[in-house]
Amino acid sequence: MNESMTDPQPMCLPGLHQAVAQEITRRVSPASRILDIAAGSGAFTRRLTGMGMLPIANDADPSRWAAPEIDLMNVDLNGDFADAFCDAGIDAIAAIEIIEHLENPRAFLRTCREIVPSGAFMFVTTPNVTSAVSRGMFLRSGRTVFFAKDGECAGDHITLLPWWILAGHAEAAGWDVIDTTFAGRYENLGFRARISRLLATMLGKYRQPDEKKFGCTVMTLRKS
Repeated sequence: MNESMTDPQPMCLPGLHQAVAQEITRRVSPASRILDIAAGSGAFTRRLTGMGMLPIANDADPSRWAAPEIDLMNVDLNGDFADAFCDAGIDAIAAIEIIEHLENPRAFLRTCREIVPSGAFMFVTTPNVTSAVSRGMFLRSGRTVFFAKDGECAGDHITLLPWWILAGHAEAAGWDVIDTTFAGRYENLGFRARISRLLATMLGKYRQPDEKKFGCTVMTLRKS
């Protein structure tokens, strides 16, 4: 077994998985069945196992899967996927850095609501396009972080979701928005990005201090 298979690497900014795990620990009982709906390499799925949860893993691209001890489902989230999960006894959903890849975020949130019982939580993350780094990039280039024309996310991130738009989609889909926080550390910023961030920090207004510092929005939803 090669190294990548024994140690799946997070496919997100450092600190994001930890932040979502803390939210789950606060709100979900141990031994709950949590659907990691876009599991990537399996890093967060394995973390859920270590937390005493019973994860169900799904990803449309099985080529990146590096947690072979956990079964992986391959369900496309751009269609009507409710039937694939409706009999799985899901208690909560973790949707980490997936909604920005999808064609219809509101339909995704609505379908997720169909597959959990009343009182269940959903934890959604997406790039924080209102951070100081992102605002500075927009001032400089007219583009936002992780939605640039070029770069590692080019073509994959197709739906830009500031936190208030994500909240609106969630409420329209029938969820209650319980909390909105920010997490995920930027690393290896270039000189121009640091200067742009400084300007955006001084000039901008933010929901909370963490909004300007961190790269991802973390939204906690509940089905009433």
